[in-house]
Amino acid sequence: MAVSKLLRLIFLSFFLVIFVDSQCLDDQKKLLLELRSELAFNSSHSQRLAKWNATDDCCAWGGVECDGSGRVISLELYDEGISGKIGESSSLFRLRHLSKLHLASNVFTTCEIPNQFHHLPDLTSLDLSLSGFVGPIPPTLADLTELVHLQLSSNFLTGSVPSFQTCKNLESIDLSDNNLIGSLSHLHFQGLTNLSFLDLSQNSLNGVIPRHLFSLPSIAYLSLSNNEFSGRIEEFPVATNSRLRTLDLSSNRIGGRIPNSFFHFRNMLTLTLSYNLFNGTFKLNKIRSLTRLSEFSLSNNNLSVETDNMSSVSHGYPMLFSLRLASCNLYDFPNLRNMSYLLDLDLSDNHLQGDIPSWVWENGKTNLNLSFNLLTCVEKPQYTSVKHLDLQSNDLGCAFSSFIRTSPSSSDSIVLLANNRLTGVIPTSICNASPLIALDLSFNSLSGSIPPCLIKKSLGREVLNLRGNKISGVIPDLFSSWCSLQTFDVSNNNLVGNVPKSLANCKSLEVMNVGNNNLEGSFPCMALPVSLKVLVLRSNRFHGDLRCRKSWPNLQIMDISSNDFRGNVNLLNFSSSLRGMMLESPTHVRFNRSSSKFLGADSYYHNEVTLTVKGIEVKLVKIWPDFTSIDLSSNRFRGEIPDAIGDLTSLYLLNLSHNSLTNAIPRSLGALTELGSLDLSSNKLTGRIPEELTELGFLSVLNLSYNHLTGLIPTGRQFQTFSADSYVGNAGLSGFPLNGSFNNPHRPGPSPSADSEPKDEEIEWGYVFAAFGYVVGFGSIAWTLLCCRSLRERYFEKIEEVVDKIFYERGRRRRHERRVRRREERRNGLRRHHH
Repeated sequence: MAVSKLLRLIFLSFFLVIFVDSQCLDDQKKLLLELRSELAFNSSHSQRLAKWNATDDCCAWGGVECDGSGRVISLELYDEGISGKIGESSSLFRLRHLSKLHLASNVFTTCEIPNQFHHLPDLTSLDLSLSGFVGPIPPTLADLTELVHLQLSSNFLTGSVPSFQTCKNLESIDLSDNNLIGSLSHLHFQGLTNLSFLDLSQNSLNGVIPRHLFSLPSIAYLSLSNNEFSGRIEEFPVATNSRLRTLDLSSNRIGGRIPNSFFHFRNMLTLTLSYNLFNGTFKLNKIRSLTRLSEFSLSNNNLSVETDNMSSVSHGYPMLFSLRLASCNLYDFPNLRNMSYLLDLDLSDNHLQGDIPSWVWENGKTNLNLSFNLLTCVEKPQYTSVKHLDLQSNDLGCAFSSFIRTSPSSSDSIVLLANNRLTGVIPTSICNASPLIALDLSFNSLSGSIPPCLIKKSLGREVLNLRGNKISGVIPDLFSSWCSLQTFDVSNNNLVGNVPKSLANCKSLEVMNVGNNNLEGSFPCMALPVSLKVLVLRSNRFHGDLRCRKSWPNLQIMDISSNDFRGNVNLLNFSSSLRGMMLESPTHVRFNRSSSKFLGADSYYHNEVTLTVKGIEVKLVKIWPDFTSIDLSSNRFRGEIPDAIGDLTSLYLLNLSHNSLTNAIPRSLGALTELGSLDLSSNKLTGRIPEELTELGFLSVLNLSYNHLTGLIPTGRQFQTFSADSYVGNAGLSGFPLNGSFNNPHRPGPSPSADSEPKDEEIEWGYVFAAFGYVVGFGSIAWTLLCCRSLRERYFEKIEEVVDKIFYERGRRRRHERRVRRREERRNGLRRHHH
């Protein structure tokens, strides 16, 4: 009986403890409710804040955790749709016992991180990542002496990295993907003896990397990639008990020799040194000392890799599964036959030629990139396990059927064979091979028709690119209801017939390019899914008007030029059909983190589109998510240009040339503040040139020639830079720059033919509008960029992110062309050398 009473007493005591522990203090509840009222948040998106109320125990509220005394010690309000700002006097900073605060993935756009965190002395974990914060990192964060984890990544923070010397307990610091500047020379991380994780990648940090970073006693992960670090890294001592496992210095400007100290980290798993300026000759045998190394990348430096005695490395180094030596001046394949765990091999952009050796296909590789070499043949291809095969831009001249996998596999795969000399037809056996996420056979010499099964079996496929071949016949109308295509490009072939209506089943289709074929029919309104971002119908035989009630809210590029479309342009309802070409808000570009990625199915593939500007074909080898363009040129459109076109405020390029458009140029074009290229030439436009056009601060290409315009050419900072060619063929126009006089000396001769082909010239840009601004018309935008800081920063941000990639693509292709021209010479030289 006594035992029973004792058990009941213990149970009652336990119940009372639990009950008391679950009750938050009144002042804590009041502070939480005040905080809820301060914060603007999306109640339909919120999973926690929206359910806070005044009646329930606040310790049971979503995202709230209390200690045994009912004091709030943790707030996890990540991804709650919170917007606006946190005020300096917010009730948040009166929750004095907080040890964990997570506000990641919210929308504090254009707001600075408050400077009041020193009022939370017990804070051990702070996560404000991916939330749009701007401005400097508050120095008061360094007063949080108990701080263990600091996460501020993926914001828009500026200024320098503060010193955290007083935060002796710090174990992880993540400041990646911001706009931080300055060097690290003033920082002394030596005192942070517990620091194991430091990520400062994707900023604008510069100067020489302090050597003591590599010697921190607890450091296991160190990433300084995608910055502007320069200079040399001198040799430094490495402790035998060093814990460093991951070192990423990629995408900087670090030069000199690769220090031998890097190869004394006995626990190193990943070493990434790619995209720098390291020079000299590097002996690949050095990696033998890193016996646990699994990933090594040395791609795209200024060095030459020496691969002698690699067979000995492979025997003593069995764990390597990723080796990347792109652009390392390799003339011969390294002997990697015995590296049985090697799954990822990148030898692209080198000088490899001749046959691909048979051992390359062995050992179950999943990723193989040999693109941009001079390879001519495949020796016994048996790549049934290669998931990502990239052999584009070589000199492969065999039949395409030799690349078809002989045995089906359940794993998805990627096959990129563009820019070779593959011949023959696309066999139907391709449909029985492994499921293809992406198939790019563009710019070869393939003939025959598109196999119907290739269209019908589109489940799981994201990319189908057959561009630039000799394929004929019709596009099979067999797109299934489970079609998952994102890119469909069959341009520059000999296809006939109509655009299949079943294409509308591809609900995720972003890029549709059927340009430069012999397709016909009316505007394929019903065949175009609403997901489209790029639509190219150029240079076909389409006809009729643009009557269509469908909307494409995400459309960025629309090119229907050089067809036989007619009728009024305003039949395409610009305001409702093309909402994606309207700026949502002044912060649209700045905060849209997806803007950091080029339009493509994934990191493995980038789409390209060819546009026409002033008769020159301009190839976008990567499509920036904010680039927008409309080209309706070389058709038979008539009537006036609708005022509603001025609603498309994000337009960068507008081409309505070579039509029969009449009436005046609408003043609403002055609202297109992002416009960089405007071509209204060879129409029947009348009246004066609107003064509003002079306010287009980024306009660098203008063509109003061969119309019936009259009056004085407006003056303004942009219009004073355009040549007379922009205005010729308008008998009633006068003023500068028409020979500096007020009389137009040019009689209205015959306008250029609407059927005339553009110049056969291609300029490859990663971000074409930036290219227009800096190459085609630098003078016309320089004043604006110098005088308007916010716009200048916006454009420089984009340019800085893509310029290296732009010139890398251009340089790589040019190097490849030079190699092709010198191939026979080198072969003869090699023969003489071996002899």
